[in-house]
Amino acid sequence: MPLSNSQYDAIMREYDRRQYRHYREQLARTDEIYARFPRIREIQEEVSACSVQKAEQLFDGDSLALQALREQLNDLQQEREKILTDAGYPADYLDMQYTCPDCHDTGYIGHRKCHCFHQEEIRFLYSSSHLEVVLEKENFSTLRMDVYDAKQREVMDDILQSCHAFADDFHPGEKNLLFYGPVGTGKTFLSNCIAKSLLDQGYSVIYFTSFQLFALLSRSISTTPGQPRESCDPLLQCDLLILDDMGTELPNSFTVSRLFQILNERALAGKSTVISTNLSMQEFQNTYSERIFSRIMSSYTLLKFTGGDIRIRRKISGSV
Repeated sequence: MPLSNSQYDAIMREYDRRQYRHYREQLARTDEIYARFPRIREIQEEVSACSVQKAEQLFDGDSLALQALREQLNDLQQEREKILTDAGYPADYLDMQYTCPDCHDTGYIGHRKCHCFHQEEIRFLYSSSHLEVVLEKENFSTLRMDVYDAKQREVMDDILQSCHAFADDFHPGEKNLLFYGPVGTGKTFLSNCIAKSLLDQGYSVIYFTSFQLFALLSRSISTTPGQPRESCDPLLQCDLLILDDMGTELPNSFTVSRLFQILNERALAGKSTVISTNLSMQEFQNTYSERIFSRIMSSYTLLKFTGGDIRIRRKISGSV
């Protein structure tokens, strides 16, 4: 789902706060160093003075002025850095520091959103989905084997091992997972376990149910055929995209085509995806296109869930 105007404005206000904070911190560092080392203040003044002087020489046609300026500035910079490092300071102590050195805390590199902006965008989308509360309850630390019936426990050890391996040694784009099996067998729970683990490691994760995804795709018809609008950027940029309950929506030719585009572009961009469905593999193939089914069969690890509905069994037994 795209950011609202208020969410976008909130992100940009945060960038403004970062820039102002780092500016104030640089001023404080400069005052500190000037007080301790007056020679550094003199160096800064000499840098400004020689720059003006050499600029005037260039205007007067002195072709050697630029090279002389570079050499003089280099000597002054080395002297400044030596004073700082000899006193135990980093050589760049007086430079402006940034939370994101790539975009200098503007959120954009040229006209394109920086990776840090996408991270903030994902954080807002994640927050608005209210998954935080869910993941506090559904994660690897709260998983209990006694909720599974005997048939489920026969396969759960291997499934859990695969999920832990996926989350513990996660490298975006290297692995994808497809959970399939009957309703209520723990597919969503394990998707949430993986999401919680990766979010805690600092990776970006977006979760969509099939209804949420297909509603978004239906709204994102682009004026340029075959190109998703910017509102779909988070789907393409996040480290892990989780698509839950696939097959419970009502797909059409347009949304299925757009779904393939997203899965394909994520694969090309080196991003990972986890899909869960209550459909059998034959039903999945019949519901979606041959291209989607082929993509999944060739690049996803398939994990089959079995047994009865855990939620119904827990309700009947009276367990929480």
